[in-house]
Amino acid sequence: MTLELRQICLHFSKKTVLNKLSLCFNEGQLHALLGENGAGKSTAANIICGELSPDSGTILLDGKPVVFRTPKDAIQNGICYVHQRPMLADYITVKENLLLGLNKEQKLLLKPEAEKWLPEVNLNSLVLKHGADTRFFIALTSALIKKPKILILDEPSALLDDNQRIFLFEKLRLLAGEGMNIIIITHNYDEAEKYCDTVDYIKDGKIVPAGNPFDKLGDHGSFGDPISQSNNGRITLIKGLAEDGLDKLEKSLINMRSHHEFAFKTALIPTDRKFTGSSPNLTIEQMLTSSLDIPESQKPAAALQMINSSGVDITPQEKCSSLSGGMLQKLMFERELYGNPELLILCNPLQGLDVNTCQKTCERIQKAAQNGAYVLVLSYGAWPSEYCDVEYRLKDGNLEAV
Repeated sequence: MTLELRQICLHFSKKTVLNKLSLCFNEGQLHALLGENGAGKSTAANIICGELSPDSGTILLDGKPVVFRTPKDAIQNGICYVHQRPMLADYITVKENLLLGLNKEQKLLLKPEAEKWLPEVNLNSLVLKHGADTRFFIALTSALIKKPKILILDEPSALLDDNQRIFLFEKLRLLAGEGMNIIIITHNYDEAEKYCDTVDYIKDGKIVPAGNPFDKLGDHGSFGDPISQSNNGRITLIKGLAEDGLDKLEKSLINMRSHHEFAFKTALIPTDRKFTGSSPNLTIEQMLTSSLDIPESQKPAAALQMINSSGVDITPQEKCSSLSGGMLQKLMFERELYGNPELLILCNPLQGLDVNTCQKTCERIQKAAQNGAYVLVLSYGAWPSEYCDVEYRLKDGNLEAV
């Protein structure tokens, strides 16, 4: 099935998110959609899958115009979307999650698809027992059971190790060979070039000319000069995977902070920024100020100050649901750094960011350390080692010095 977006426009408040975006995705291929945070990639995907409605423009399937008012409309037309944050029910089993929304015919496909994509997963185990990598494969299996003609994956390899990434793309190539139209939203240009048949780059809501858009850090892609141990603060890195205990460590630190168990002022940015560090239903001002010790009369001015410092083009009364992941991260950094914390805990701070934003984030963290904050970074691996003073690897629940 061929998918075409023709002159799609969408506006949120005073921001133009998609500006006459036109794209065509042919069946039997892997397509990469790249761009910086806030460029419009995920918004385009949300329109394709019926989660958002464009202000103008047309969606065409095999050349025929269609209108999707709900995600169910898109699924009925053969389109499935696997989000970066998989939509799974934690307190039921993997099998029960896979069965949700299936008809009688689709239920017969559960076992063979699970054998292909979840060969080592106990289908009777609770979803909450599994890490982010397995959760992705559960969500992907759930989508594939529905036999989609068009499959959209948002940052599918962000939390996968090398072997899982190879496994994923080898199998996606087989699906494309069978005629599936696969669209991959990613920041990873090298990965897109290696595995995908087409690469389109979005900037400011429209397509811009091809070429490596992230090749802006010099010949070696350097993140800049490493920090020195003479800085007032110190950056400690702990690498690991969810199954090694990194998720449990993050949850423990979140609980400690929420119960005020640290003896000094602590800032924390969780991996799940949209739902743990924020809420889509909050206004920007509420998200920025509700947890801070600021007099009520001063909150509007404080929120505006943080917005201006972040460089995000948004008003204090807009909802967090209108923020991209990168915009939310920038605002959360300003919130957590407000008042100069003594300890800054960052959980996967570079997850899903493009190269330019990664560099700016590292520089922002470096500046916090230079100002005296002790920084603890928990990362699945996407963190430049030159930006830390001390590095550990978490393996099977044990810390090993690197």
